[in-house]
Amino acid sequence: MVSEREGIDIGILAVYLPSILAAAYVSYRHGFIRQLGWIYLVIFCALRIAGGAIGILSARNPTSTDDAEWAAILSSIGLSPLLLAAMGLLKRVIDFVEQKSTRVLILRIIHIPCILALILAIVGGTRVASTDPSKHSSGQTYEKAGGILFLLVYVALLAVAAVTMADIRSLPWGEKRILIAVLAALPFLAVRLLYSLLTEFEDNSTFNILDGNVTVQLCMAVIEEFIVTIFFLVAGLAAPSLKNMQVGMDQIPLGPANPNDPKQTQHAVGGAFQSWGRTTQV
Repeated sequence: MVSEREGIDIGILAVYLPSILAAAYVSYRHGFIRQLGWIYLVIFCALRIAGGAIGILSARNPTSTDDAEWAAILSSIGLSPLLLAAMGLLKRVIDFVEQKSTRVLILRIIHIPCILALILAIVGGTRVASTDPSKHSSGQTYEKAGGILFLLVYVALLAVAAVTMADIRSLPWGEKRILIAVLAALPFLAVRLLYSLLTEFEDNSTFNILDGNVTVQLCMAVIEEFIVTIFFLVAGLAAPSLKNMQVGMDQIPLGPANPNDPKQTQHAVGGAFQSWGRTTQV
């Protein structure tokens, strides 16, 4: 009989196997280098697929402690790639409005603590899940430090997104959809962050990465992650690729450029950025 935890892992595979294909397509469509946001979404989907597969193996082989530990660790590190994806998407929106913006600098700076928090979460999770009790205390310390960094990153991201809301009227329709997707995702990321903080700071069996309450994990982490993934994927499919935008009078983006004309494509991208930069200065 399939347990509740194994059922969730099966559902995760059913959701993220097609999602990773969609994320890879969106990343290819927008450019793997130009827009980093969707690349992190591909990484997140890969982590969820790996975690779901190992979780199923753990459920069917309960004597293997390694499977259970890695399944718990992989399920606990989903916050970082989602935050990094949100930063990348928000950066694209801000670039349309203002070049060399302070907001973009802030987003670049908070990449560092976000990556550091991810490392601390992995190290802490490994120690907490270890069979050696002497490592548990230090593991909890690492996890708490990582949780605090995630909280600071989220607050900074929230502040940048709130300021960027003022520019929504000056954005083309594709960038508006990306900004709306990021803004809509923030409350769900907050719930996901709250779940992580509770697992790290609450001495409660309900919030435990190894054997906590499965229903709570589903409602505060799994569902939130999936909703954020959908928001970002839909935004990526709806927004036009920058290299395919053309410009008219006053360098205003009009629509798809001729993909067979390199000069038109180059002119479109450069003109779009210049136009939206000037719009904020008027």
